[in-house]
Amino acid sequence: MTGDNKALRKSLRTNFNPGPRDHLNRVLLRARQAAHLPALVAGKKLGRPVFIIGAPRSGTSMLYAILRASSKLAHWPGEAHEVWEADHHPAMRGWDSNALGASDADERTASRIQREFFLVTGPNKRLIDKTPRNALRIPFIDALFPDARYVFLQRDGRDNVNSLINAWRTPRYRTYELPEPHSIPGADPRWWKFTLYPGWRADTSGPLEVVCAKQWKLSYDHALTALRAVPKQRQIDVRYESLVQHPEDEVGRIMSFLELPYEPAVSTKASAARTAPVNVVTPPEQGKWQRENPAEIESILGSIAPTMEALGYRL
Repeated sequence: MTGDNKALRKSLRTNFNPGPRDHLNRVLLRARQAAHLPALVAGKKLGRPVFIIGAPRSGTSMLYAILRASSKLAHWPGEAHEVWEADHHPAMRGWDSNALGASDADERTASRIQREFFLVTGPNKRLIDKTPRNALRIPFIDALFPDARYVFLQRDGRDNVNSLINAWRTPRYRTYELPEPHSIPGADPRWWKFTLYPGWRADTSGPLEVVCAKQWKLSYDHALTALRAVPKQRQIDVRYESLVQHPEDEVGRIMSFLELPYEPAVSTKASAARTAPVNVVTPPEQGKWQRENPAEIESILGSIAPTMEALGYRL
């Protein structure tokens, strides 16, 4: 990213109002990167990175918080938007969308992303990454990391869209400050929140439930299509509902798939997920849409039905 785009780089930070802890994490990140530089110069590379794939508000933050407790995994502080989008910020691409293909992984971009993530992990750990926008970028990721492992987290579209609606209505989760304000009822016109999907401009007047339904639907449609080209031994399906109900068992299954030990720290985090939800607007509850946003969800059922069926959910 050039000097003219420093504002874009700043916009990719997860926290728009960083405090002392955020600044400390940044200092620690730079120290860790410096410590791993000799291994990078010696030719070491990232091996079998782990990517959690799912729509925004599908539970990826919860699963990420659990898995990164492993001593065998390392992560970028927060979500690594500044790594993924330094060369592909939507503002640099005509505000098209977050979707990227294998052809976007040019040599310079690939080298930079591989380098930045290796300097986080070093030679002895594997990367764990959670970026919901990456549901639209799996071919791009697989071109960068041909040995990547994918944890495909799926959530019932009704509850997922309900959570997105609630989140859009809060002051949180600001993602992109658009060049022109949108007019989606019930949302801050300055900010687009969560995934910028192909064709989003057609929905800048709302309604909000349509925007949220498309964020869920297109995230999973893109992921389902892309994962068909990935060998089965490099991916595992996980249901959000099963993860919430049986976190210890589901996390154990994931750790086995990743060929990593199920360490006590990971097990403790999994158990805590029952009573300490991560990154929620309201506490998890299956079928919550029926009392929070029933009319909105009923209105978009037809549009999400094919994707629900493709994921194995019954309406």
